[in-house]
Parts: sequence; C-alpha cells; structure tokens
Amino acid sequence: MKTLLSEAKPGFEAVRERWNHYWAGDVLERPLVTAEVRKPGAPRVSLGGRYRAAIEGRWDEYLERVDQWLAGTLFLAESVPSHAPDFGPDQFAAFFGGDFKLSEDSGGTSWVPAFVDDWESVLPLVLDENNKWWQRILAYSRRIREHAAGRYLVGVCDLHSNADALLAMRAGERLCMDFIETPDLVERAMHDVRAAYAPIYNGLYEAGGMSRETGTTGWTPFWCEGRFATIQCDFICMVSPEMARRTIIPALEEEAGFLDHCVYHLDGPGALPHLDDILGIEAIDTMQWVSGAGQPPMHTWTDVLLRCQRAGKGLQIYGLTCDEAREVHRLLDPRGVVYSVNAGAREEVEEFCKWLERHT
Repeated sequence: MKTLLSEAKPGFEAVRERWNHYWAGDVLERPLVTAEVRKPGAPRVSLGGRYRAAIEGRWDEYLERVDQWLAGTLFLAESVPSHAPDFGPDQFAAFFGGDFKLSEDSGGTSWVPAFVDDWESVLPLVLDENNKWWQRILAYSRRIREHAAGRYLVGVCDLHSNADALLAMRAGERLCMDFIETPDLVERAMHDVRAAYAPIYNGLYEAGGMSRETGTTGWTPFWCEGRFATIQCDFICMVSPEMARRTIIPALEEEAGFLDHCVYHLDGPGALPHLDDILGIEAIDTMQWVSGAGQPPMHTWTDVLLRCQRAGKGLQIYGLTCDEAREVHRLLDPRGVVYSVNAGAREEVEEFCKWLERHT
C-alpha cells in the first residue's frame, strides 16, 4: 500500500524532522534547502495555463501535465511535492460574488472585475456556502486529493485575503479613496472578510485531505505538521502606516494567529515603510522579501534581510544559485533561514547541503 509521499519523497520522515526543528527555532546541522531539479533526460513540462484549466473545469486534462511534471522532477533536500487548486489571486473575492475573467494572451492570468459600487449596499459581506466558485474550488480540491494518491500533497491556496480581497471587489483608486473618505465602511468590510479567513482555510484543508500526517504546504515551498500558509497584503503599499495600523495590521495579526506557522510575503519597495509594523506581528515566523520588477535580486538587499533577522524572523532566500547562496550565508545568522536555490543537477544541491553543514 502506498504511504505518505512514498513515490515522490523517499525519506520523508527525515524531512519532517528537519522542518519540525526549523519551526522550533533550532538549526539541525544546517539551514534548510529546497530545490526542484529536472531529472536527466526528462522533457520540460510547462504547468502554465493552470488558472484557465481550473476555472474552465478541464481538470483531468491539466492533471495529466502534473503527472508528467511529477515524473520528471527531483524534489531535493527539504522540498515536498505539492500542487494547489488555485483559480488565481482574486479567488477570495470571487467567493463573495465576483466572477473571473481570463487573459486572452495568458492562461496563467485571471482576475475578478470590481463589483462593489458602494460598500453600504453590500455590507455585511457574507460567505455564501453555495457560491459557485467556492463550491467549484472545493470540488477541485477533492479531485486533486484523489489524483495525488500519496505522490504529492494538495497545497494551500494563494488566498489574497484581507485588503487584497477588498481591492479586487472595489478597484484600486476607489479603495484608496475609501480609506480616506469612509474609513468606517472599510473597517466594516474588513471585519467581514477577516471573519471568512478561517472558514475558507478550514474548508480547503478538509477538502484537500490535509492532516497532521500529511502536514501542509503551499506556493511558498515550506512544510509544517499543522496549518501553514503564506500571508500578505499587497495593497498595503497604497496606504500610510497610520492607515495600515488601523485596518490592515490587525487583519494580518489575526491570520498569523490562526495559523500554526506562516511566511509573510513582503512585496516590493513600496511595502518597506510598513516593515517594522509587520515585523512586530509575533505570530509571523518567516519573511519572504520580494524586491520587485527592475530592482536588484532579493538576496542582495542585505539591509532588509538583516533587519528581519534582528526582529527575530526567519528568511526565505530564493531565486539564486548555490554559489550566490554561499556568499549570502556568510552574512546571515543560519537560524530560521531556508535557501530555495536554482540548480541543474542533484549533485549540485547535495554538495551545497554538505557545504552548509561545514559552514554552519
């Protein structure tokens, strides 16, 4: 009988132990490493177009590509294979009555056109259990769970909750003005979407067959035994720290407190004025700094990385080669660090892990 990840992740129990030490704040021999490497001779498999396939219900057709990707990929070091039933970054808003649009040029791009003309006419916002997109994503989660069959985990969705959900409902300029002109209505709307975070997470957790045995993972390649997710608020770049402290920071505190462990996705230089407030959220474990388009790579922003470490947060260092990671490693405290490296061969990753053991 197939056991948990018996095909795709031999030695999973050792990986579980490393992640458990990570969340406990321990360094077991070295920082953690995640790397997905194409097997020698395996064809390149694109998982592009996943939002279109998911929204249009072409699940089995798309899952055949997942099979090919899985068969041709090595999940090395602490990587855990997974696939999530995402419909796109605006899906949280769709669960409240929005509808999806798809790019004609890219099956990997979906969005929900704004559908709130004024908050007073739609408040309170209530998650309708019969909403078509909510029911469809639950069904898709169950289908992926069936397909996974011990070969990979059903991942946690990229939810874009709190103010990002309001942004999809209302549109950017309008929501910015709402924060200035009708802050009380914004707070009421935020109260409603905050109340939906746990039910949405729990519904997807159950539909995806997640448990303490399987643990949880997501689009950020972390794993934990309990409830894990990457949380964020990209809209925070559009408001002042004072506005964020009133409305957004409490929502992020609530999400982080609900989860057993989480990573915070800090997206772009515009988010840096809020960094101290975000670092002050005790329940956030790890920071994922995204430097943004046209900016130097994230691993070169050592001032931001060290600032996060001084606040007691872990770091995901991603998008770099093993050689670049060696240079960064000389500057960082190894506690709480996960290196998500780009590599072309198993041997490259294995040598990097041995180097980390010698230099930690």
